[in-house]
This record gives sequence, structure tokens and C-alpha cells, in this order.
Amino acid sequence: MQRIIAIEGIDGSGKSTVSRALATYLIKRGHRVVLTHEPYNEGLIELLELTRWKDPVALSLLFSADRALHLREVLSKEADFYVFDRYYCSTVAYQGALGLDLAWLFSISSKFPRPWLTIILDLSVDTALKRLKNDTLAFSRKYESLRKVREVYLKIKDECNGVVVNAERPLEDVIADVISLVESRLSTS
Repeated sequence: MQRIIAIEGIDGSGKSTVSRALATYLIKRGHRVVLTHEPYNEGLIELLELTRWKDPVALSLLFSADRALHLREVLSKEADFYVFDRYYCSTVAYQGALGLDLAWLFSISSKFPRPWLTIILDLSVDTALKRLKNDTLAFSRKYESLRKVREVYLKIKDECNGVVVNAERPLEDVIADVISLVESRLSTS
């Protein structure tokens, strides 16, 4: 069984840190774990940069192409868990916030394995912006963008097999909640 755990959330929510902590915990418990992130392929990242992050259709398709190549490589590795720092719900949330149809965004992800569990790290945009130190987007644009993305994440959580975790709290508490959610899911599966 391919247990994909996707760690999602707006920029500044702690996805990378929580992903690493969860992978470390699972490894210490004797599980084989692959820790990965999206976007994955450096060549596709360069193509993403060429769009200047402004064409939501091109972005969606490029992220999906990256994901297809990524999954082929990552899922070929023997593991009990595949911990993703972003997965297809990021594409849906970010490009949905730019106005694309959510159903279309889910349809282009329909060939990808559904996550065993998606953890959506939720926090206010104000808190996220305080955590983002070197962001180059103008504050007002970034604020509005992250506000819309957060709204979409909360709207799509069920389609992503998601559970929302309050990421406003200290990191240790957030990580403890994430571990507890994974352990709870393990005990019922």
C-alpha cells in the first residue's frame, strides 16, 4: 500500500519543517520513509520561472507534468510512507486562488494517487507573513494571494483527504498534533 502523506498549507505555514519532523519520527518508529517535495524537477522549475508565476493554466499543467515524473521516480522506491512537502492539493489551492475552476484542477490530478492523509497546516495570513522574511512580492499582493489560497485549502480539504491542523501554535505542538493524526490513522487502517 502506497501511503502518501501530504503536508499542505500556505507559504510560511511550516510545511518543510513539519514534513522533516514527521519523516524523522516515522523512521525512528522503524518505518521506511521517502521524504520529498514539490516542485521536484529542476528543469521544470526553470520553466515555471519563465511563466513569472502569472499564467495559472500553464502553471497547473507544468506542476502536473512535474508531479507525473516525480511520482514515477519516488513511488518506485520501497517505502511504508511517502511524505510530501506539497502535493496536488497545492496546485488546486494556488491555481484555484488565481481563478481556475476547481473541478478542472482536480481532473488534471485524477491520475495521481490520492493521499492516504493530507495535513493542512492552517494559520492566519498575518502570521504567515511574519514568518516569511525574504519574500519579494509586495505586501498587499502577497496578503491577498495567501488569503485566497487559504480559503481554497479550507474549501477542498475533504477532496484532498485532509485534516486541518492549527499552525498558529508553537512548532512542537503542531508536530505533536501531526504525529498524533498519523498514529490515529494507522491504528484504524
